[in-house]
Amino acid sequence: MTDLIRGLALLNVAELVSGLGGDPDALMRSHGVDPGAAGDYDTFLPYSSVAAVIGDAAQELDCPDFGMRLARRQGIQMLGPVAVIIRNAETVAAAIDGVSRCLHHLAPPDSTELIREPHAAIFTFSTNLRRLAHRDQMVEKGLGIAMDAFRLMLGESFVPLRVELQHRRIAPMASYREMFGCPIEFEREVNSIHLPPHSLNQSIRGRDAAALALAENYLAGLRPDLAVADHVRGMTQRLLVVNHADLVAVARAMSLHPRVLQRKLAESGTSFEEILDDVRRDMAWDLSATGIQISQIATMLGYSETSSYTRACRRWYGESPRQLRARRRGVPGSAHARPS
Repeated sequence: MTDLIRGLALLNVAELVSGLGGDPDALMRSHGVDPGAAGDYDTFLPYSSVAAVIGDAAQELDCPDFGMRLARRQGIQMLGPVAVIIRNAETVAAAIDGVSRCLHHLAPPDSTELIREPHAAIFTFSTNLRRLAHRDQMVEKGLGIAMDAFRLMLGESFVPLRVELQHRRIAPMASYREMFGCPIEFEREVNSIHLPPHSLNQSIRGRDAAALALAENYLAGLRPDLAVADHVRGMTQRLLVVNHADLVAVARAMSLHPRVLQRKLAESGTSFEEILDDVRRDMAWDLSATGIQISQIATMLGYSETSSYTRACRRWYGESPRQLRARRRGVPGSAHARPS
């Protein structure tokens, strides 16, 4: 996974840290970040370093809702040219589609998706770096910025049906109510904002079709190979949850023909099959630590037969699924190191 994000991710961090009594320059330098790069669109920074700056600020300054506070200060300004798409798309649904297609130009590990259901439209956000420290703060910042976008498109009084977060609660409930204004559920399957279905068709007032075309043309010319494999990995991981992680489904979600997607991946030195296998291996490692049934893990990885998962597990880790689960759960007599 490409561990990169544009310097815009740290827009207004210095002001917020200073306002809380901290030293923003020292904080950023302690994680190898040049303070001059904070807020700079043209600079790429290590995603893990940006997350460390935000997470450590939350801990050191006793501000558990730091990510959400930063989101309120940044708003969609943090999205650079992607914000132009939000302001000028024809409808809310078109704006979400534009963000999903172009977000990887700003933050390759991040991805969004729109899931349509009979009684809700579900906007999802994920950060796909493996074992990222302070993922919770980055997710809350990301969904906070999404709320700014929705209120821009749907009106300042917009309130979602509900918000779901994968992590446990890290801030006072009052902070979540202030940010989202709706019921919040923690430790859920995906990070998501649930919207009324009719909101997707709402037209965006004051849109400028020419500005939209300029922004899309600009983004289309930005290193298209920068994150195609990373984007496919994130999309595959999310589609596995609903058992639709095949080449055709991933290509459709990325608005590409399957052959075009395979060619782009080949140019990046990989293939869809390799990415799918890699995603399954990492998910098996994480799921085995939960103690859920082997058959459930096999299903969550998209295998129709448990025996297929068993063969894959032996190929990845040199042991059976039960042995892997025992080792991950710290059963006495099991090794704890992850095989290379």
